[in-house]
Amino acid sequence: MAGLVRDAIYAVRKARLDRERRRLDYGRETRERADRLADVLPASAAELREYEREYDDLEWFHDAYADRIAEIHDAGVATDTTHWRDGATLYVVCRALGIETAVETGVLFGSFDAHILAAMERNGGGTLHSVDLPGGPPGPFEYGHLIPDRCRDRWTLHEGDAREVVPDLLEHVGPLDLFLHDSDHRLPHMRFEYETAVDHLEPGGVLASHDVRLSGLFDRFTAENGLQSCVVCDTGIARRPR
Repeated sequence: MAGLVRDAIYAVRKARLDRERRRLDYGRETRERADRLADVLPASAAELREYEREYDDLEWFHDAYADRIAEIHDAGVATDTTHWRDGATLYVVCRALGIETAVETGVLFGSFDAHILAAMERNGGGTLHSVDLPGGPPGPFEYGHLIPDRCRDRWTLHEGDAREVVPDLLEHVGPLDLFLHDSDHRLPHMRFEYETAVDHLEPGGVLASHDVRLSGLFDRFTAENGLQSCVVCDTGIARRPR
């Protein structure tokens, strides 16, 4: 019964998020990305805009990404999981901080994975560990379909329930530079991932979360734990103090 109630509450929150997204000015959100991130990261807005321009000019990445998006659409899979605006935010964060060790939950087609790995490729180092349930995304695809071949040697997929996989994984990989939540957005699971990850972050490491506008949990959690944070488009970025 409790599970049914949680599911109903989540459905209401999801409907509210969909309405808010239709009202949100994503152009303004994107234009303000560098200024918002500069309040959280040890980089100026001007430096962060350079990384935005670098991302825009990353032809090898955009060509491969567009080809794989086309494959998804050609297969008749309706999806809004390509998240390129939020992916660009993660790219900028990873370039600005030189992210080396990252864990992400909720892979599906691998939009965020692709962007993080592209930044690591430009950084010249780094490893991304990704967690999702056994199975795969819709259609005739495997997890991480959007990840360009050029980046795949930096990526390890772990299939299983995040509640079982993530604690052991975090102990195994050691201190993190980045943890990204993009799996089950029900509040108990989000809080579980936040609480599990935050103590494994390096000083100065980043806790990131997608779809934070579903609730006020990200803002509450970051305030409770003394993390500086901002939201750009649909992604929250918070940094552990040094």
